[in-house]
This record gives sequence, structure tokens and C-alpha cells, in this order.
Amino acid sequence: MEADELLTTGEAAREVGVSRATVARWVRLGLLPARRLPSGHARVRRADLHRLVTEQGSEDEEG
Repeated sequence: MEADELLTTGEAAREVGVSRATVARWVRLGLLPARRLPSGHARVRRADLHRLVTEQGSEDEEG
């Protein structure tokens, strides 16, 4: 697994145990950077995904 590997929203969702809709929401809100293909589908970097999940976990613990 490479940090720069691009994942579909479905792959990203499975990897971190959330729904595809959650990943799409993170992208829409600008929390998770995404690259758009000419088809309009989003791809996210594995490293960005794991960074967000780690940050979200830290905020939950602080909150």
C-alpha cells in the first residue's frame, strides 16, 4: 500500500469503515482533498484519507 495511491470513494470507505456517503461528504465539505476524473468521479489519496481519520479521532478524544 502506497500513501500516494488513489482510491475510489468506495475503496476509501471500506478502508476506514465508513459509508461511501460519508467519504463523499468529506470531499464535498473540503475535509478530504479529491481529484476529479473527466467522468466526474472522485479519487482520494490514501495518505489524505488516513490523515483525516486520525485528525477526526483526535478531535473526538479532545471534545
